[in-house]
Amino acid sequence: MLVPHVVADLPLGINPWLLGAQLLNFGILYFILAKFAFPALYKTLDQRAATIRQGVENSERAKTELAKAQQQADGIIQAAQQRSQQIIADAGTAGERVRAQIEAEAKARAAEIAEQNRRRMAQEEAQAQNALRQQTADLAIQAASVVVGRSLDNSDQRRLVEQFLTEVR
Repeated sequence: MLVPHVVADLPLGINPWLLGAQLLNFGILYFILAKFAFPALYKTLDQRAATIRQGVENSERAKTELAKAQQQADGIIQAAQQRSQQIIADAGTAGERVRAQIEAEAKARAAEIAEQNRRRMAQEEAQAQNALRQQTADLAIQAASVVVGRSLDNSDQRRLVEQFLTEVR
């Protein structure tokens, strides 16, 4: 080993033998690191970089897919709103149609009831006229019996009354 006073005698205080030994040690260390440690370190760094790159790509892809999904959802919502408005309009139209149909059926039923009432009234009127005719005939027969003073048989009386009523009409 060199003595400290010898180091002071060298230019710039550098010992060439010591410097060479340190350079040789550094070269051997660098060779060992380059052969064994650096490839593993580079491999790990490359894997991390690939993982980060893949994560960024996945994030971008997810953003794109999210935007597409949002557009599809907006389209579906808009279509559903249009469909609901169409259903509401169709329901209004159908309700109006049903109302018109019910109204028409009610009018037809009212007309039918009015016609039935008209027929019933005509029938009752005919019955009343027949009853009145019968009563008139009976009264006429009684009056004729009193005036003629004799009694006609029933068939003669009826014939005379019918003849009288026919002439009156």
